[in-house]
Amino acid sequence: MAVLSVSDREGNLEEQENERELMLSMFDQSAVTVEGEIMTITIKSKYFILILRCLYHDHYPSHEPPIFTIINMTNSPQCSLDISRLEEGCGRSFNPGECVVYKWVVYLDEYLETLDRFVIENTPSEPDAQEEEREEGGEKEDDDDEIVTDMESLAITENFTLDELQSNVEFQYNKLLSESEFEKSTSKLEIHTGHILTERKSHFQAHVCRVTCKNDIDDALATLLQNSKIAAATHNIMAYRYTTESGTIQQDYDDDGETKAGGRLLELIDLMNVENLLVVVSRWYGGVHLGPARFKCINNIARETILESGLYDAEQGKKRKKKK
Repeated sequence: MAVLSVSDREGNLEEQENERELMLSMFDQSAVTVEGEIMTITIKSKYFILILRCLYHDHYPSHEPPIFTIINMTNSPQCSLDISRLEEGCGRSFNPGECVVYKWVVYLDEYLETLDRFVIENTPSEPDAQEEEREEGGEKEDDDDEIVTDMESLAITENFTLDELQSNVEFQYNKLLSESEFEKSTSKLEIHTGHILTERKSHFQAHVCRVTCKNDIDDALATLLQNSKIAAATHNIMAYRYTTESGTIQQDYDDDGETKAGGRLLELIDLMNVENLLVVVSRWYGGVHLGPARFKCINNIARETILESGLYDAEQGKKRKKKK
């Protein structure tokens, strides 16, 4: 490993602490535990459980990812997920200088959700059994929150095997949250999500999307809110501007409880002279009041994400400046 300077070492320690605070603030205490330099995250879906265990060290995140392992905790002899493939996907996503654990959690969570959907789609309903139950007046136990521990109890069709499940799941290594397309709506919108900015225990993340009508905006917001972490944010601040076919400019914003923040986002769109754009900034409040600095964080992360997304036309931005 490379020899670290004092500043690199101190910077890594600060980034690690910020990441731990982020994880603890965004997930239930039962899902995330921190013991010394080891952080353990439990990732559950309807039918599967994974454990992600990360060991922090001096060279993370400036040079190397944390030392990590993924453990399959789904209690079934038939459930042999391709852990090496998952670990390879996580390893490939690391970029030196960037904290990566949150991206790994989202990646694994989306993978399990995909497996769940495949299982559900291949599980036949049992109307006769349900009808019998109603006639006998029996009450079915609500087991939505329980993890199925026996794959055979899923009543999957005879031709369906776990190998088939694994081979049919769309599993793409690079679709982590920082570059996630989320689950597409019928309008096939592409949402670009940026990195997380941490400021005194508050965490900010921007999402941008090209839109051309109000339906696009509604679809994009609904798609974003399908992500439980985004839906649980303290504020999801939004602003948009687009030009209709008749040439009329439509624009609006929503503070979502963060007073004046939405209006400032709309001002940013106007200053950058970006056409047909929706910007959403999620903020997870960390317990420390930031005062006016929060607006700087919101606009900075929004601007960076717009630039990263490729939706900003530098020539168009120059035209805006000349007009002024």
